[in-house]
Amino acid sequence: MQRNERLESMQEAASAAFAPLRMTTDEFDFDGGIRYATAGGLLVADITGNPGGVWRPQRLITSTDSELYKFSLHLSGSCMLGQDGRHTAVNPGDLVVYDTTRPYGLVFGTPYRTVVVGVPRERLAGQATALRDAVARPTRTDRGLRRVVAGVLNGLAADLDASVTEGGTQLADALLALLGKVFTGDTKLTDPRTSMRERVLAYCEANLGDPDLSVDSIAATHGISVRYLHKLFAGTGTTIAALIRTRRLQRIRDDLADPGQAAVPVAVIAARWGVLDPTHVSRLFRAAYGTSPIGYRRQLLR
Repeated sequence: MQRNERLESMQEAASAAFAPLRMTTDEFDFDGGIRYATAGGLLVADITGNPGGVWRPQRLITSTDSELYKFSLHLSGSCMLGQDGRHTAVNPGDLVVYDTTRPYGLVFGTPYRTVVVGVPRERLAGQATALRDAVARPTRTDRGLRRVVAGVLNGLAADLDASVTEGGTQLADALLALLGKVFTGDTKLTDPRTSMRERVLAYCEANLGDPDLSVDSIAATHGISVRYLHKLFAGTGTTIAALIRTRRLQRIRDDLADPGQAAVPVAVIAARWGVLDPTHVSRLFRAAYGTSPIGYRRQLLR
């Protein structure tokens, strides 16, 4: 298999396991691979590769992709991770989380090996805010519970097919509890009675591109009344409608700032995030950021 074929094969396999991504290599002969197994809705992967990069740019993110948190135990090699404006070194022995619903990039300066656990975001809906704060903030695994977690992940990688498959749902629940304790201090990640407000926020984040996303549809989806939905956000200083509007505008702004999307019309970007009226989005954008979408793009990309 030729170099480009090996790289494309690896890229295809990793995209199928998690969500569409792009891979690059700094060396002529690409050498890497991915092995993975699933248990209880979680995916555990053992990944190796050459120096290079792994990217999930905005243009690859669609509403049909798997929406995952990726918890990664970095075993060897040098790595830089970037997401949500944070850029950090990830060293061997570090445990870090990132999110497939937003752009990210990993740059490996040497051959590397990492163990990644892919967790559907809805499984962690009650911890959405805490996990967003934890993204791209590595934690060491040389002591205490973190050392236990690292040992478990190392063991799973050593015998993926047998250990992960045999562990099943019980293994998935244990991993969620351990990872939750490490990153949020909460072990009740699988408790269905998690905060309704956090579940609503996670649902809205995952459905910003739906133009029919509304107070009525959110309430119906979660089996609660509109009145109770409003009550959930009483005292937060905002409303659910305002939160949706703000997040949509932030996503639109991020896309406008992306040089790779410089040729994409503003109306297309706005529609991607659920705003179908160009006049309406221009008015909202100007009110939020003091300039029009076109003006904002020109300032950044000129």
